[in-house]
Amino acid sequence: MLSPQSRFVVISLLGAVLSLLVVIPALRNRDKPGATGLLMVAPGASLFSLGVAPLATPLPDWAVYAGNNVVVASGVLLGVGWLVTVGEHTETIVPDRRVFAAGGSYFMIVQTLALTDPLHHLFFSPIYLRQSEPLFVLPLPLNIVHILCMYGLILAACGLLFSDVLETTDARRTQSSLLLACIVPPLALNVLHLLDITSLNWTALGFVVMTLGIGWAVLRADFLDLVPVSRSRALRSMSDPVVAIDTEGRVIDANPAARDLSDVDSGYQNVTVGSFFEPFPALVERLKTGTEGTIAVTHGGRKRDFSLTVSEINGRGDSPLARVIVFREVTQLKQRERELDLLSQVQSRVLRHNIRNELDIIKAQNEQLLVELEGRRARLAETTVSSADRLLSISSKTRAVEQLIESDENPTTIDLAATVEQLLETHRETYPEVAFSDRLPSTCPVETLPSIRLALDNLVENAAEHNTAADPVVEVVLTETDDEVVVSITDNGPGIPEQELAVRDQGRETSLEHGIGVGLWVVDSVIERSGASLSFESDTGGTTATIRIPRQ
Repeated sequence: MLSPQSRFVVISLLGAVLSLLVVIPALRNRDKPGATGLLMVAPGASLFSLGVAPLATPLPDWAVYAGNNVVVASGVLLGVGWLVTVGEHTETIVPDRRVFAAGGSYFMIVQTLALTDPLHHLFFSPIYLRQSEPLFVLPLPLNIVHILCMYGLILAACGLLFSDVLETTDARRTQSSLLLACIVPPLALNVLHLLDITSLNWTALGFVVMTLGIGWAVLRADFLDLVPVSRSRALRSMSDPVVAIDTEGRVIDANPAARDLSDVDSGYQNVTVGSFFEPFPALVERLKTGTEGTIAVTHGGRKRDFSLTVSEINGRGDSPLARVIVFREVTQLKQRERELDLLSQVQSRVLRHNIRNELDIIKAQNEQLLVELEGRRARLAETTVSSADRLLSISSKTRAVEQLIESDENPTTIDLAATVEQLLETHRETYPEVAFSDRLPSTCPVETLPSIRLALDNLVENAAEHNTAADPVVEVVLTETDDEVVVSITDNGPGIPEQELAVRDQGRETSLEHGIGVGLWVVDSVIERSGASLSFESDTGGTTATIRIPRQ
């Protein structure tokens, strides 16, 4: 059976080996926050375990001296490495050259004092080396000061983790909790030995537990893989200004984008909103009242548009504490809206006045020529009249789309059966050569937008107008269930051209595919606004358009 000293040596060596396993995930994810520090912690824990292993057995002074020097070196790696690990994870420390220069300088100073202790006896206490008197008397051996410094670094890291657990949620909180739990076993066992509660330094056993905990954090909590971004970092990185204002109209916090907008670098906390946004009096009034909406400001000689979103922060009993205002920049969107509005006005005026008026003249003159001419010239005039009619129809449908966009319809109850009957009567007069038929219930009330009539009108018109069959037929079937109303419009024409369906599916035209009209665009606009759905079944034998209107 192993003696306590032998078990101690075995566990210390086990801790030295297992601690190095942390290097594997750290190297694999060395570009992730926390990996750099772990690459210092792992060898530090391993060296510490190797350093204390022989101290449980009788050794000459030189061996004790060597083991203590190893422990001192490992302590620096552990303290600095753990603080860097936690600092990276909590986004409070960036392991740059300054951090490594400070850590490296401290390491060199401490190791120099430890290695030269036989010359001055200022570092280790007499319990370690019973030599001659030191050069001068210190209140505490420098080794104790070093140990307190390392404890300070580790406790500072624990404080960062504890704060992170309180302030974060989900994966970030889980990871921080596991890291905090990992450092407790080696820290507690080391304190027990320093207080002489345990005769042997079982810190290596704590490192075994720490290694298992870090492994659990890597495998189960995605530590070093999933890197949650803190709210503060996300707020700092936002390009949209964000300001927090208390109930007395004072600025509590502002992200860099907000400070750039107000041209304030520092000293902004606890100042009034009026002082913070002094160049923008209209904005100040909006912020004081917490009114949402859009506002334009001139910054740096450039007009900028913002959409203000206000979120209330309440305390206990829902008492208001502050407001958070997010300035979502919509400058480009507003510019695009102005351009589209200008284009819409120009298009509307051109289509409604200039082009339409000219087409009416062309149509009237060619209708007169059609009466007066014969033969080939009469056919040319007839073709011109047909082309003018098609262009006038496209103009009307385009205007219908514009009116749909500008309108603000509300759902109302419509008798769909009566609506279909009226449409068919109109189209029978317009297209006498087409045989229209229907299968309709006596009534079919449904709550939908009034513009659904426009969609049905366009579908029936397309079915009749583009039907080139010898005996053109258009049939409308209306069926209803408890959940929906279904309208099917079937014709025996040539089918909808593939390029027209391609334009509809893509929602735009390409340089190679152009729709034969805007009728389907009108239909799609109405269907989308009304919450209905539209599908087509088309081949060379005809087309069936099916509208499904859900019951409210």
